[in-house]
Amino acid sequence: MKKQLGVLLLGCILAIGSFTAVQAADAPTSIKADVIEYNTKTGITTAKGNVVISQQDGQATAAAAEYNTKNKTGKLTGGVVATKDDARITCDTLVLHDENHTTAIGNAAMKKQDKTLRAAQVEYYKDRNFMETVGSWGELSMDDGSVLTAGYINYDGRVGYATAENNVQIASDARNLTASADKATYDTNNQGTIELTGNATANQNGNTISGNQLRIINENNTSEASGNVKMVYIPKEKPAANNG
Repeated sequence: MKKQLGVLLLGCILAIGSFTAVQAADAPTSIKADVIEYNTKTGITTAKGNVVISQQDGQATAAAAEYNTKNKTGKLTGGVVATKDDARITCDTLVLHDENHTTAIGNAAMKKQDKTLRAAQVEYYKDRNFMETVGSWGELSMDDGSVLTAGYINYDGRVGYATAENNVQIASDARNLTASADKATYDTNNQGTIELTGNATANQNGNTISGNQLRIINENNTSEASGNVKMVYIPKEKPAANNG
């Protein structure tokens, strides 16, 4: 029973971060805790105190864990940390609704490769490889220092696109860029194209462009705007002439 709990529980948890299928069900699994109990009538297994669930290259830790073997639902609580390969999840509570739907609650952060999605609550749907924030704020950051914040953010891992709305703010030190809008679509792939809609403004290298719609192509540092366009361009200073 311990092995069954570990395979199902760890598989659901780590699927969030890895965005891939979990390891085979016969992979070696170990569960450690101060107390582990199983109720044969309800099908509920509980682990309390210093819970560590390990399977091959993945591990989940928490203060307590509960799993229902009959309906395949579960919960980890208390300083939850789950890692697998280049993926990492941290939160206060992790709820397993079914094999495809998982909720991270309380200081939730889901990281995969160079991208991290943070919010008070994050929903993940494995079958669609889709994440979305719940609450009044969300943040998508990248290892190069680029940060997107908004009232709501979702991320589609199948195509690498993030969609944000409500007070969208973008800052990228690597590109010396800041931008804001009512809504945004961010292609996080190599081109890094950003589509801004509604009160859109971008500032790069001291130059500002604004309009109802704004498209920024980070690959070649170009911007396109439409609708009540306004541009403020600061020319580069020419070097002083040498009269000597």
